[in-house]
Amino acid sequence: MRRTGLLRLAGAGLFSCVLTASVSASAYGEAPAFAGLEVLDQPAPARTVALTDRDGATVALDGAPVTVLNFWATWCAPCVAELPTLLALDAQLGAQGLRVVAASLDRNYETIDRFWTQQGWGENVEVALDDKGSLFRDFSAEDLGARGVPYTAILNSNGEIISWYAGDADWASEPVLAYFQGVLDAGSQ
Repeated sequence: MRRTGLLRLAGAGLFSCVLTASVSASAYGEAPAFAGLEVLDQPAPARTVALTDRDGATVALDGAPVTVLNFWATWCAPCVAELPTLLALDAQLGAQGLRVVAASLDRNYETIDRFWTQQGWGENVEVALDDKGSLFRDFSAEDLGARGVPYTAILNSNGEIISWYAGDADWASEPVLAYFQGVLDAGSQ
């Protein structure tokens, strides 16, 4: 009896994973969602907790047509593995209005800068500091899926969340590029 209940529960979990992966379009036109991307029916409100730059100034998360906000840390192997694909995403679509912000959960910019330089990643992607993980926790307060890093939120020009992805991804893959191209195209209409 207990085994049947567990199988039924496991089956329900599998069904929800399949359902999530089969989402075909986002609230932003016909941008095809990719496997694992959670697309919101309506944008979630912009967050009020701020990221800071090297000078301690607030990093605004609105203004760009699309902002890819990625939470990462130098000590997170999956984060480090996916960051080059975020750099590639920025190189592919940055000129069209896509902005990548790499929000580090590390303690200070010295750690971040030393690591970033060791990786040879240059200065194309904006790096910000999430002091004490405050903004990251704000994304886990609601049903926005932030339970661990890496975690990525996609924001519209108002800084509202339109979709999110928990875990590491290949941000330069064809399905991902197609999604962002669709979101960018829908935003320019």
